[in-house]
Amino acid sequence: MSNPVSVFRALSPGFLDALEALAERPGWWQDVLAHPDLILAVRREAVNFYYRGASIFRVTFPNGTVTAETHAKYLLRQRQTTVRLDPTGAFGIDPATAISTSYAGPTTLTEMLRAATALSGLEKTGLHRLLRHAPNVIDVEIALTSSIADSADTDGEDASGALLDSTVPISVSRSPDRLDVASLEERAEPGEAWLVFHEAKIAANPELRAAPSGQPAIVAQVSRYTTTLTREADHLASGYQLLCRDLIRLDALRQRVQRAAGVSEADLWRRDPLVAEVAEGARRLRVDPRPRLVVFGFDADQRDGIFGTHLKRLQAEPFSLAVRAIGNPGAGTSNAFRRP
Repeated sequence: MSNPVSVFRALSPGFLDALEALAERPGWWQDVLAHPDLILAVRREAVNFYYRGASIFRVTFPNGTVTAETHAKYLLRQRQTTVRLDPTGAFGIDPATAISTSYAGPTTLTEMLRAATALSGLEKTGLHRLLRHAPNVIDVEIALTSSIADSADTDGEDASGALLDSTVPISVSRSPDRLDVASLEERAEPGEAWLVFHEAKIAANPELRAAPSGQPAIVAQVSRYTTTLTREADHLASGYQLLCRDLIRLDALRQRVQRAAGVSEADLWRRDPLVAEVAEGARRLRVDPRPRLVVFGFDADQRDGIFGTHLKRLQAEPFSLAVRAIGNPGAGTSNAFRRP
């Protein structure tokens, strides 16, 4: 039986108070909040900061103490290029130059992001660019897994650096399904806001293609998501309203730190006003069970060629997927996760 999402999508008041107090002191937390290019995601009594799909920091509150953790691969320094192997079999390298063993301020964070960049694929890099310019996005890396793993981390793979959220039961014998993005949008009814989920794919992803007589893999994937979202709509609506409340408080903290750090007003992290309206109950949150497929990483020639044919096939019957074709992500693609 699945647990209510509302249990998993909120931080305790004590945790939020501790994060605000910690932000008053110079250190890693200030540096993370001040950085304009990190994506913040709220988990169950945890906050993740993502960079190009990598969970750079996971912040938790065990025993009433703010604690951060990261994967060791993000501590590798991208400095030394050639290492000599001596006759004894030893590599001629000083470990202190190869890995960060302590946090030494913003330079350490910069090196961590550089290490993450070296490990990021084109799909995660492109998705990060889309997210950076999408103020209506409220969640990323949304895992659908069994309740027995509700508080477990992944094994450190970049593609899933999030907590496994116990929103639905699935067989533990297969990998959990994972939606890339959740966003809010307005529709016809002024007293409502819609929670929409998105699966993002780069155009080169083979899951978008199949032989003319076959079914692309993405079709079955989206079908599973639809079944889950339909079943869990009430839990998702209540859970994400709580998440929006936490985001409003964390965003205010982040803006305060960014202003103090000299970040320009144009680069401050801002959310769509819909987030505050949902948090305050001014709008009823409804769930769209039909995920939207966001496809990016292609130019006009590809769109008008064979790739465009594949996209039209996904949109047509019998598949009838909701497809948003973006092209190449950049500063001008702030509408990637909005209603077409």
